Amino acid sequence: MKTKIKKVLYEAAINTFEDICFMYAVPELKDSQNDLALEAAAEVKYQGDYTGRLLIETRGGLFSAIAANMLSSGNPTPRQKKDALGEIANIICGNILPSLGGRGYETGTPQFLSKDKLLKEKGQDKPLAEITLNFNEGRADVKLFVAATLTPRRKNSD
Repeated sequence: MKTKIKKVLYEAAINTFEDICFMYAVPELKDSQNDLALEAAAEVKYQGDYTGRLLIETRGGLFSAIAANMLSSGNPTPRQKKDALGEIANIICGNILPSLGGRGYETGTPQFLSKDKLLKEKGQDKPLAEITLNFNEGRADVKLFVAATLTPRRKNSD
């Protein structure tokens, strides 16, 4: 299942960046992209038969490029950048949840994570699947965490 989820995560992320941001991944990580500092991160929590979160981290100028491409604006505001990254996380999350199985999921509002908060969370849990996408504009690391299995929902016999 882990391999299937990673493939679905990759396809959902690629399709989202191409369709929403008009950005296309480059096939290989350039040496210069390997050690890029974290710029920004956003997460979307979900709940259903499984609970967890999707986390997206950006590096190397990708944070600004996402908003600039989505809004056709050369100089997006800090708020627009945060909202655009959150929306990308939300779309990717919504597209992968059906692959987890179950009857339905609810997603929370995307949350922008400060570097300090993200660094505190690092190492606390291990993602079920994680991918790295390389763009001319920078790099995105997308991680899917599955926290727990809930008791299956029962049909109401009333």
